[in-house]
Amino acid sequence: MGAKELARTLAWRAGWVYLNRGFYWEAHEVLEPVWMVLPDGSAERQFTQALIQLANAALKHRMGRENAVRRLCGIVEKHLAACGTSERVMGLEVRAVRDRLAILRGGGGLGVLVE
Repeated sequence: MGAKELARTLAWRAGWVYLNRGFYWEAHEVLEPVWMVLPDGSAERQFTQALIQLANAALKHRMGRENAVRRLCGIVEKHLAACGTSERVMGLEVRAVRDRLAILRGGGGLGVLVE
């Protein structure tokens, strides 16, 4: 199954719903199988890994583990950078994720990524 097909799967959509609603552990669990089948080195795989780590960072923020948040935000940024100049990956705006990453780095909650 290719990235276009994966972007239409229930797992991908559920991962976004969970992330948007603050169910960070669940988002991580649902998105991980999507990440596992994407081609190594692809922008889609990097972007999905960024989302998984963003969910992890948001969970750590909720737990008050700010050192972990900072470390994970750095990992998210590296994965987003590996997406290259893509504005959208698997139907989602990379900029929206970067914006939420900046908020999380600044000590705020994750907030809603997309509506």
